[in-house]
Amino acid sequence: MTQKINSNWHGQLTGTSILAISGADAVAFLQGQLSNDIGKLSDQRCQWSGYHQPDGRVLAVPLVILREGVVSLVLPTDIISDIRDRLSRYVLRAKVKFTVSESRLLGLGGPILADLLTAFPLPQPGRVTRTPGGLSLAAYGRRRVLAWGPPSSGDWRTITGALSEELESVWLLEDIREGIPRVVTAGQGLYTAQMLNLDLIDAISFSKGCYAGQEIIARTQNLGKIKRRLCRMGSETEVTGSDVCLANGDKIGEILNRQKSSADSQLACEYLAVIRLDQWQADLYSDGTPLIHLDLPYPISG
Repeated sequence: MTQKINSNWHGQLTGTSILAISGADAVAFLQGQLSNDIGKLSDQRCQWSGYHQPDGRVLAVPLVILREGVVSLVLPTDIISDIRDRLSRYVLRAKVKFTVSESRLLGLGGPILADLLTAFPLPQPGRVTRTPGGLSLAAYGRRRVLAWGPPSSGDWRTITGALSEELESVWLLEDIREGIPRVVTAGQGLYTAQMLNLDLIDAISFSKGCYAGQEIIARTQNLGKIKRRLCRMGSETEVTGSDVCLANGDKIGEILNRQKSSADSQLACEYLAVIRLDQWQADLYSDGTPLIHLDLPYPISG
C-alpha cells in the first residue's frame, strides 16, 4: 500500500543516529579515513563522504558535519556501533573521542519550508545553519533539512507546529528519489564507491591524500571502467526479493534500498538498485515483477 505524504512535513528519525568525533585531532584523523576532503568543512558547510574497506568497497555513506570542532557522522543506527569500532582501531595516538549523540533528530521536507519556518535560517544545499534556540540545521540532499539539538529547545515546537508529522519511511523514500544510497549492515562491503554513485553525489575528493580504499577508487575513476551503477527503479506491485534479472532470468544486479511509494504515484514501491550499465535499457524484473526505469536528479555515466 502506498503512503499518503503531506506536502510539508517533519519526521522523527529513529533509524538514524549521529556519531560525534571530538578532540584536537578529529579533523586530521578523519581526513585519513573518509573519501571526501574533510579539510574543506567549516561550521557552515557539510558534505557527503564514504567510508571504505581497503579494497574500495563501501562500509558507510555518512553526511559529515563540523560544528565547533566536533565532526558528526550521520549514519543508519544499525551500523553506528560497527563504524565506531572500525574507526577506533586506527586511532593509535590521535587525540579523538567517539560519542553516539543523544540529540533529538528530525527530518524536514517540503517545497515551502522557508515560508513556513520564517524564524529559522534554513540552509542551502551543502550548508549548515543554527536556529535561535540552538538547533543545528543541515541541508540533506536537494530537498530536505536535517534538524538536531537538545530535546529541551523550544524551537522543536515551532517545527512540529508548522509541519505535518510523517513516518520515517517518507524520509527514506526521498533518499531513493535523490539517489542517496543508504548502506545498512546487509549492504556493507558489497559495492565499490562508484557502484553507489559516490562520485556523482560529490562524496569523493580525487585530489586529497590517502584514505582506506583510495587507490582502488582512483584507479576505477581514471581508467573509466565503471560497469555497474546505482539506478532508481519502481514497480506497480511490491517486490520482496533483491535480485534484478533480465527476461531470461539472468541476474544483472541487486536492490539496495526500497520503500513504498507515495499515494500520488502509480507505483507501489521505489528502489535503488546496483545494476550493469550495459543492460540498463533492457526489460528488467525482480521476482518476475516488471521494473520501471525512473530518473535520478543527476546523470548516470559509465
